[in-house]
Amino acid sequence: MSTKEWSVSYWHYMPGASSPMQMMKGAMKCMQCGGVQEGETVLISTDTNKLRIAEALGGAAYAVGATPIIIMIPPVGVHGGQLPEPIVAAFREADVFLQPSTWSQTHTRARVEAIKAGKRGCTMCEVTEDALCVGAIEADYEACDRLGRLLGAALAVSGEVRITTPLGTDIRGDVKGRPVQYETGLFKTPGSFAAFPDSEINISPVEGTAEGKIVSDVSIMSVGVTIYDHVTLIVKGGKVVDVQGGMAAAKLNQILKGLNDEKAYNYAEFGIGLNPKARLAATNLEDLGRLGNCHAGIGSNFAIGGKVLAPNHIDAMYRDATVYFDGKVVLDNGVCKI
Repeated sequence: MSTKEWSVSYWHYMPGASSPMQMMKGAMKCMQCGGVQEGETVLISTDTNKLRIAEALGGAAYAVGATPIIIMIPPVGVHGGQLPEPIVAAFREADVFLQPSTWSQTHTRARVEAIKAGKRGCTMCEVTEDALCVGAIEADYEACDRLGRLLGAALAVSGEVRITTPLGTDIRGDVKGRPVQYETGLFKTPGSFAAFPDSEINISPVEGTAEGKIVSDVSIMSVGVTIYDHVTLIVKGGKVVDVQGGMAAAKLNQILKGLNDEKAYNYAEFGIGLNPKARLAATNLEDLGRLGNCHAGIGSNFAIGGKVLAPNHIDAMYRDATVYFDGKVVLDNGVCKI
């Protein structure tokens, strides 16, 4: 294969199947990170593509004495697409919720209302079977959480975030007053939310303040790997105003235009990866959470402290990032400077 080509044309990652026993390692770690207890109800919201993973998680929940409840629907077709009302109600009633799904359920009313009701859970968007066996799943999530809390404490009192990379990313935005989201992998307390096996913190800039450029050289949700087909996003006035590049850029343009909603272009999120065990371009969740990677969210931000409810939330990942809070370097390609 040429070094300038990627052998998989389909947007989703395509590893081989894993056995239920192999997946049980990660499924049990998910129970540990969520503090799942005997007698609790565990809602597993999935779709027809991820049923085997949902069943592994259900087995792990049963093993620790909880009652698993699997709800399965067809894939909704877009990251951040809203879920049917019966599922929203189920999220509010379960003690714990897990979201092993093809399309991200993070930026949905179901997730938001569950957290407001004091429930706890995690997103597992685009999770693959091997992601419950190797890679990010092997991380020390307590250590990831400590790093996230250290960075988050500094972020919470900052007015501006800026992120740069050697390839030309240079994006900034006003975050004063916006809450820090700790999606570090742990979700043991009421109202807590995690990304798993991802580990990250994120924050939504104030609408209209993001300016600059992102060069995605890792992957983009719904599009695929961009290591050999970089995509450049031009951001002005808090919106993505241009998408430049080759085939991957054309695919992203097609997706955004097809949504037929100006809010789909909202610059929604600064995301900062924390997980040193995450593999590069192996799964979406690992690209989001890999230490040294950052990501830009496009579309909805209402679920992370913003005001925009869009028909999508698509993340564009990039690596070798230097992160600044109020002009001070706090993270340099995964090395904490605080």
